[in-house]
Amino acid sequence: MTNAENNHKVGKLQRDKLEAKEYVDVRSNRLGKHKDKYGESLMSLVVSKKNLFTAAKVVRRNKGAAGVDGMTVSEVESHILEVYPYLRKKLLDGSYKPQPVRRVEITKANGGIRKLGIPVVRDRVVQQAIRQVIEPIIDKHFLPHSHGFRKGKSNHTALKECVDYYQQGYKVAVDCDLKQCFDTLNHDKLMYYLEQYIQDKMILKIIRKFLQSGVIDLSGEFVESNTGAPQGGVISPLLSNVYLHELDKEMKQRGHLFVRFADDFVIFVKSKRAGERVLQSITRFIEKDLK
Repeated sequence: MTNAENNHKVGKLQRDKLEAKEYVDVRSNRLGKHKDKYGESLMSLVVSKKNLFTAAKVVRRNKGAAGVDGMTVSEVESHILEVYPYLRKKLLDGSYKPQPVRRVEITKANGGIRKLGIPVVRDRVVQQAIRQVIEPIIDKHFLPHSHGFRKGKSNHTALKECVDYYQQGYKVAVDCDLKQCFDTLNHDKLMYYLEQYIQDKMILKIIRKFLQSGVIDLSGEFVESNTGAPQGGVISPLLSNVYLHELDKEMKQRGHLFVRFADDFVIFVKSKRAGERVLQSITRFIEKDLK
């Protein structure tokens, strides 16, 4: 690596830490600097007491079922207070080990089955703490046509953009649904995409551990998780947006008018024939480059 390249990378790391720190300061009533034997890093922001306790409050407010250890969200804040020194050390030295998620199946409105993976409460807190630090760094890179799981975006903003395209004369919609998107994300590709925005090795390491923590299925058996990000994970929506941002960039580069909400997206064209061509070409891209 040349000196110029190295200086650019160092500068980017410093900017990322500043952006994350500014966000966490606002969420947690100004954390201040965190310098310790591990040095200042994005992870040092993650493990600050105020950031972790803020994350614990969010987890409690979001409610949700217990994970494989049976701990409920009502216990989360007292638990984090009790284990904070241990938790901080484990996260900073890279030895933290997430527990498997608990498989839950719910029936969708169309009669299908949605498989959820419920993390234990402590893992939810850690994921939320990481999310609070890295999301402001990453989200600013996303395109405005991505509306799912983003602050200031919703199904209403997605619908408004669809109506705008229709009123401009693009009255043929190519409606696409990426089936089992959360369950089929390629871990190596996801981590590569994530590294474009986050260079903190400890954060990347723990995120990969979460992805590979495994599942306790309905029969009580442990199942490895070699692909996917469990629906039910606090950080999974952000990771899916990181992954599908590659699709967004491709559609923008091709000049498509599109709207995406999570794993559903619509491309707007002016004729049925154009729609058929677009569907074929974007399907090839998804099958070749996103799997």
